[in-house]
Amino acid sequence: MKALVIGGTGPTGPYIVNGLRDRGYDTAILHTGRHETDLPGDVEHIHVDPNFSEALTAELRGRRFDLVVATYGRLRLFIDALAGVSERLITIGGAAYGDNQARPSDENAPRKQGHKLSEKIVQTEGLLMDAHEAGRYNITHLRYPCLYGPRQLAPREWSVIRRVRDGRTHVPVLNGGLTLETRAYVENAANAILLAVDRPEASSGRIYNVADAYTPSDATIVQAIAAAMGAEVALANFPPEMGRPAYFWGANRDLNFTTTGLPPTTHHLLIDSSRIREELGYTDIVGFEEGIRRTVEHYLEHPLGNAAEQQIGDPFDYAAEDEFIALLDSTNARAGEIPFAGVHYRHPYAHPKQPGDLAVVAGRPQQG
Repeated sequence: MKALVIGGTGPTGPYIVNGLRDRGYDTAILHTGRHETDLPGDVEHIHVDPNFSEALTAELRGRRFDLVVATYGRLRLFIDALAGVSERLITIGGAAYGDNQARPSDENAPRKQGHKLSEKIVQTEGLLMDAHEAGRYNITHLRYPCLYGPRQLAPREWSVIRRVRDGRTHVPVLNGGLTLETRAYVENAANAILLAVDRPEASSGRIYNVADAYTPSDATIVQAIAAAMGAEVALANFPPEMGRPAYFWGANRDLNFTTTGLPPTTHHLLIDSSRIREELGYTDIVGFEEGIRRTVEHYLEHPLGNAAEQQIGDPFDYAAEDEFIALLDSTNARAGEIPFAGVHYRHPYAHPKQPGDLAVVAGRPQQG
């Protein structure tokens, strides 16, 4: 059996390639050649840009694979470029869900509107499913959330890791760091693809959300990273309007805020992965704490350079950050000095001491 992985050198690539080899596939990867990673020597490397159909079609002409896993490139181009190359196609795209009012979004939930990238993701899915319905391929499509783990192009975790490494005592967050955003550890996401490989009939024509079972808050992520580094940090809790040092949390989460000048959204982004768990038996093979530990270990060994840091949108302007934190502290202190009647709450249930006692609840006498 032969398999082709389009991509193969990114965050999930090596797990997919090694999983295919373990299943007996003679595996090749197709990628630009700009990035390499440690893969077994018998893995063929096909160097071509998968974002352009002419070169892709020419490179694959006359080749034949039992399976193609497309993790990278313009998926819509593969419908024609892979004609005659393989009938079995597993594709990976983005989740691109809109605000579902704090409810987990299943595969039928509304998608994000008003952003070109999100709309293209949805359009491409439609083209892929049309090709499946037309009998051109047996297609399974998986929707990734933002991933975390080694080899990310723009790892949000680095914003916290670097601050802790640099001895910062506070990490900026918005709205208490209480935002929940479903994510998946890279090895868990790769496992989802391999389950679709194992069950081609059950997964035929299906779209699956990929997501870890546990969704930590931003605050929990900060504390977990600090704990993995043997450190303690406090949260600098900003309201969005004055929290520019914490805007890095919006990277990959809110695609519009850098162009609108508005703060990034802090509403929850939750994804329901019940379908793939029920139909393919998907489980998290790496838990959150272990995933964070591995992530921290990787980036301490492979810290981001200046060019990569620019991609995550965090200036690490500690001098200005300290001014923001000082302003936050003084504002909180001043608020504590303002006379305020306060909130004096008594729960509404009666506590009679003996039979026949009366209690006043909500202005009405109640028999105890």
